[in-house]
Amino acid sequence: MKPIRIMMTLNLILLLCGFSQAGQIEWLPKDSSYPLPIFDPKAAVQSLSMLDYNVEGADKNVAYVPVTLSMRQQFVRIEQPNNQMLELGMSFSVFSQWSIVDVGEAFMGGVQNTDYRISGVGTYRWNLSTFLRMSLFHQSSHLGDDYIIRNEITKATLRTLNYEQLDLSITKLFSTWQIYMGGGYNVSPHTVRGRGTFQLGIEYTRPLNMRMALKTGANLTLHEQNEYTPNLRGGLGVEVGRNTPTPFVIMFSAYKGHLPYSTLEYQKVQLLGLSLIIPIK
Repeated sequence: MKPIRIMMTLNLILLLCGFSQAGQIEWLPKDSSYPLPIFDPKAAVQSLSMLDYNVEGADKNVAYVPVTLSMRQQFVRIEQPNNQMLELGMSFSVFSQWSIVDVGEAFMGGVQNTDYRISGVGTYRWNLSTFLRMSLFHQSSHLGDDYIIRNEITKATLRTLNYEQLDLSITKLFSTWQIYMGGGYNVSPHTVRGRGTFQLGIEYTRPLNMRMALKTGANLTLHEQNEYTPNLRGGLGVEVGRNTPTPFVIMFSAYKGHLPYSTLEYQKVQLLGLSLIIPIK
């Protein structure tokens, strides 16, 4: 692995040197140019949802509250006069999932699971509407104490959500549309998880006025781990605070497929409810 890492480092240095000859370099820029796909359940955003959690084969539903906390930081940005740009940075996200269940005498809530993801990210803007993105991330996933105690789990659970992955994607912007597609490969040497992942998504934004817009979209993800069963999330809502530093989206969201988070990914679920999404720069 060392020769591969050395070659990747040398190629990166050569790329930066060649790309920066006629470009403007900015160190530690405050934001990122990459348009985040907010309908992706694993996007690096701030979000809070209240969802009905229906597991295939189960005889009862529970309230499901996934919460995402994220941060992104670009280390260097190199802009060219022809609108091309290169950014190198990182992102960190915590995907916590809470469940609220009826225990007979009262409703009780607790942490069901928490996923952690840290990514090294490179973004290349081909022109003002086309973005290429490469990400190498590490993810780990852990059941919460509340869930373990409530379900009397005494044996180790599957660790298929602990792995490293290399992702490549392309995003294209139109006047009111955003379309993206990509793939990923699990690069962990001794993994217990399937290797391949594919993703396709679309978003539509219709401005209502200077501060509000109608927002809708869908995200499709396929994992080799789950025999490429379609995992589809869609949403319809309103973007508030458009053209301000702190916009947010309130939407009705629906999801069908394998649970998008946690060591309980093997569950086939339907999730319906309201989501609050705050994109971060």
